Amino acid sequence: MPTRAPSTARENLGLGSTAHVDLSGHYKNTTLHEDERQVDMQTVIARMALISILVAAVAVTGAFAQNLPGGRAEVVYKDIKVMQGTAADHLIPSMQHFEAALGVTCVHCHLADRAASTPMKETTRRMMTMVKAINASTFNGAKEVTCNSCHRGATEPEANPELATENYKPWSPDGANGVPDLPPVAGPPAAQLIDNYLKTQGGEAGLAKITSRVVKYTATNSVGGVANMELISKGDSSVSITRGNNGDAVIGHAGNNSWQGAANGAVRDGREYEFDELRLQDPLYIATHLKTMLTNVETRRQRIGDQEVYQLRGTAFGRVPVRLSFNPNSGNLLRLVYLLDNVYGQNVVRIDYSDIRNVQGAAFPFTWTIARTLGFQTVKVQSVQQNVPVEVVRPTPPPARP
Repeated sequence: MPTRAPSTARENLGLGSTAHVDLSGHYKNTTLHEDERQVDMQTVIARMALISILVAAVAVTGAFAQNLPGGRAEVVYKDIKVMQGTAADHLIPSMQHFEAALGVTCVHCHLADRAASTPMKETTRRMMTMVKAINASTFNGAKEVTCNSCHRGATEPEANPELATENYKPWSPDGANGVPDLPPVAGPPAAQLIDNYLKTQGGEAGLAKITSRVVKYTATNSVGGVANMELISKGDSSVSITRGNNGDAVIGHAGNNSWQGAANGAVRDGREYEFDELRLQDPLYIATHLKTMLTNVETRRQRIGDQEVYQLRGTAFGRVPVRLSFNPNSGNLLRLVYLLDNVYGQNVVRIDYSDIRNVQGAAFPFTWTIARTLGFQTVKVQSVQQNVPVEVVRPTPPPARP
């Protein structure tokens, strides 16, 4: 497990029963070099959510300080051609979509100078144009066809079906691929599912008594990388901290103001998907906002393995499809799935919760497994403290080098 010597910043964030966390001073006395203004994609993915864990399979470089929400891709990044006019916030999620669909990393298309043109980038641009044209002409612009429709994790799509093996069996209407999709079975009313879940949190009255929550945990990825992390929630604000040998990375929000701070001290506004993920992966935020954050709500009866669940489906923040699966008997939240939009498809994230314990009257999962297209992580919660005096404040970046 990575360790580092205690620093003033770490001591200020030491979250004991009387801790006072003020992230506005988190990066004092740090000088930001010009060549440190870029953050590789591994770091971006590792910090882009509440459980911003280490994902090992990526290495794209993107602008850090210059990527402002609401900007256009061609303004924030260089060598943008096909994606001109799209939101800069959607560029990195789109790159992640390409990586997962083809089973590659950034260097498959990019040189060390990310703005340099390469034959593979030109091929990719032709494919991007083709996918857009297919969806526009055949599916009224809906993202029905994506890179993954053909590539399925391979750089070269298979034009022909796979050859049969010794286990081959002719098609049958009784087989797994023989039964047509049946209409979904509706679950109990959405209000009932929400009320049952809130009861596991001590009810609305119990939640109102939780003024803050501090969660310390480790996150281990599929190749054994371990990150020590903390999540601090207070009111309509939260911050996720990833401890590192060279400094702590932070992503937070206070109301609708979100930000990300790099270990070297650089601070920028949060991207849209980072803001969405930080809120969705905060159990306290989910509990206190579930009644109001979803629109287009419906319910279904489904199964997770052998267990029947009640699923609540809707759209969070007006843009993110969300699926929450509850235990029909206890009301506990067992699974959260959300789909983050990108220019050519959606990036799916699934979180499964287990080892649910009672923390001062509220059910809290002490084990999480997080599956996304570019990584799989297991979270082990070490401690949960509630009603701890904390403050969530945007860090102040260090002064620029003279």
